[in-house]
Amino acid sequence: MRKFVLGIGNVLLGDEGVGCHVVHALEGIPLPDVKIIDGGTCPDAFQLLEDADKLVIVDAVKGGGTPGQIYRFHLEDITLEQKPFLSLHDVGLVDNLMLMQLWRNIGEAVIIGVEPREINWGLELSPELREKMPQIIETILAELSTSANLSLEGEE
Repeated sequence: MRKFVLGIGNVLLGDEGVGCHVVHALEGIPLPDVKIIDGGTCPDAFQLLEDADKLVIVDAVKGGGTPGQIYRFHLEDITLEQKPFLSLHDVGLVDNLMLMQLWRNIGEAVIIGVEPREINWGLELSPELREKMPQIIETILAELSTSANLSLEGEE
């Protein structure tokens, strides 16, 4: 089974980079058969996904909750306002996922969103998001364990 965790966001904008910070934290955890990708702000990051059976995407999501709140949803759960594209630079995460599913064999795609406190210039996550990192990581590990028996049991 091919599993991927893709962190996306801009690490120059504080909490906007939470997806990238999370995947770097996951790199320190042994996850057999899971490919960890820091997609940053690169729209081509989806090109790195070769026939994923399970794709977990981590990103900042403004859902109106408290900073650090974790959301879990599927692509089908998102309703989009139809707008014309002026260029390929106007293509966002959801549009990329939809295009990717046309070109590649993608199984289940789950988005783990984290409510940002603020998106502003800075390399650090807000204290609220730093405090939530263990819970965010546990959420991702639980998501991966639905397709394989992965956990942190026995790790200190």
